[in-house]
Amino acid sequence: MFGRNYARTAALAVAAGSVLFAVPATADAAVTASTPQTACGASYVTKDSFNLPGGTSTVYLTYSSATGKNCVATIKNAKVGTPTPTGAYLTFGDGSGRQEEFRDFSYYATAYLYAPGQCIYYGGRDYNSGDWWGKGPGWCGK
Repeated sequence: MFGRNYARTAALAVAAGSVLFAVPATADAAVTASTPQTACGASYVTKDSFNLPGGTSTVYLTYSSATGKNCVATIKNAKVGTPTPTGAYLTFGDGSGRQEEFRDFSYYATAYLYAPGQCIYYGGRDYNSGDWWGKGPGWCGK
């Protein structure tokens, strides 16, 4: 009798432990479903995008008419959840005013630039791209 109760208790403990470990994994799954709006903010509309070499990250250009700011989000498609070098940048069309963020991120990097009505350059990089990749002068906010 002691053996059966012990086995049953152990099985319940293992099952309960599995449930406890499954909850954080589910929460993390929601974070990994990153969008430009998750990264930049709900008022930002996607204007353009491109993949970094190898498709390991996608760089999105967004704009918010409510704030007059552009946001660039480099969102990871590979090694999601693992901190790796990831970056995003924006500059004015003449190359001035560079705003950049580059360090180890688990999901995405963002950079913001107040540039209503101005053309901009934007781009990103990640652990696989080797260098900055960009486009521009790009979309001119109106």
